[in-house]
Amino acid sequence: MKHTLITVIWIFTILGFFVFVMWYTAYRLQVCFKFTHFWVLQSVVVFFVISSFASSLIAAKFSGSFVSVLNIIGGYVFLFLIYLFVMLIAFSFVQSIFNISSVLSGAVAIVIAFIVTFVSAVMGSPFIVKETEIKMAALKKELLIMQISDVHIGRHRGRDYLAAIVEATNTRNPDLVLITGDLIDAEPALLPGVLDSLSNFKAPVFYVEGNHEKYIGVERVLKLIRERNIRVMSNEVVEICGIQLIGLDYMKADEETFDVHPSDHADTVKSVLAKISLKSELPSILMSHSPVGAQYADAAGVDLMLSGHTHGGQIFPFSWLSKLTFPFNSGLYQQGNTRIFVSNGAGTFFIRARLGTFNEINLLKLVHAN
Repeated sequence: MKHTLITVIWIFTILGFFVFVMWYTAYRLQVCFKFTHFWVLQSVVVFFVISSFASSLIAAKFSGSFVSVLNIIGGYVFLFLIYLFVMLIAFSFVQSIFNISSVLSGAVAIVIAFIVTFVSAVMGSPFIVKETEIKMAALKKELLIMQISDVHIGRHRGRDYLAAIVEATNTRNPDLVLITGDLIDAEPALLPGVLDSLSNFKAPVFYVEGNHEKYIGVERVLKLIRERNIRVMSNEVVEICGIQLIGLDYMKADEETFDVHPSDHADTVKSVLAKISLKSELPSILMSHSPVGAQYADAAGVDLMLSGHTHGGQIFPFSWLSKLTFPFNSGLYQQGNTRIFVSNGAGTFFIRARLGTFNEINLLKLVHAN
C-alpha cells in the first residue's frame, strides 16, 4: 500500500511537471510573439509532446527503419521543447533586467534551445572508453575488466555500434567482459545478425539482465545471448580469474524500499544475497544492473559491486533528478567495506542525446590495495 501511494504521487508529480511545461512554453511564446490564439499555440505544443512520447511507445513494439527514425526525431523534438522551456524561463528574467524586446527574448531562447539540442544529439552518438583504477585488499593479482552496461541496442543503436564496442574491448585485452544489463531494449535488436558481434569477444563474457530486457521478453533475449557463447548469470556465483563473480537478476533492493523502476521478481537483492555463501579468502565482484541494495552487498561481504541503469542522468537537467533518485548515480562509491562502481552506460534511452554525460564502456583496472 505504501509503495502504491508513493508510485501514484511520483506519477502525478511527473505529469504535473509536464503539464506545467506545456502550458508555460505556450504562454511565453504567446507573450513574446504576440500570438492572438493561445489555444492554437497550446494545442501545437501538446501535440508535439504527446507525439514524442507516442513514438517511443510505438518504437518499442514494432520493427522497421521508419519507426526507428520516427522514434529518434520524436526524442529530439521532446528534448528541444524541454530546453525551450528552460530558455524561456531564463530569458524572462533577462528581459526584465535588461529591458530587451519580447520578440528578441523569444527568438534568442528558440535559437539557443535548438543549438543545445543539436549539441546534445552530437554528444549522444559516439562512446568513449573510460578507465578507472579500483583497489581491492583481497586481490592476489591485477585484473583488467571491461564493464559494458546499458547499450540499448534497438532504435538508437544497432549492429555497427555493437561491433565497435566489441572491437574497442578486444583492443584493450581485458581478462573478463562483464555486461551489466539493458543490452537490448527494442524489437530491432532481435533481428537476424544484429547481435552476431557478441560472439567475437576474446575474453570470457558474463551477463546479467536489466529492466529493459524484461520489457521486450527476457526469455527471447537470454536465448539469443546464450547462443553467442555468453554466460548468463542468474542469482549465482562462479569462480574465475581468482575471484568470485556473483550475478543477480534484475530485482528490487528489498520489500520496503521504493524503486522508480520496480521489478515483479519474487526475490530481492536482500533475500538472494542472504542465501549466497562467499569464501573470505577470495575477492568477490557482484554484477547487478541497478545500484540498489548496496547495503546488502556490504553485509554479504562483497568487495566490489558493478552496476549501470542510471545513465548518470544522461541529459542535463535530468542529471539532477537522477542524483536525487539514486545515491549511487555515476562513478565510484563506498558502502561500508564494499566499493560500488556505476557506469553511465554505452547507450541512450528515449532520446538519442547526452548533455553533461558521455556514452561509455568502462575499463576497470583492479589492483591490490597496499
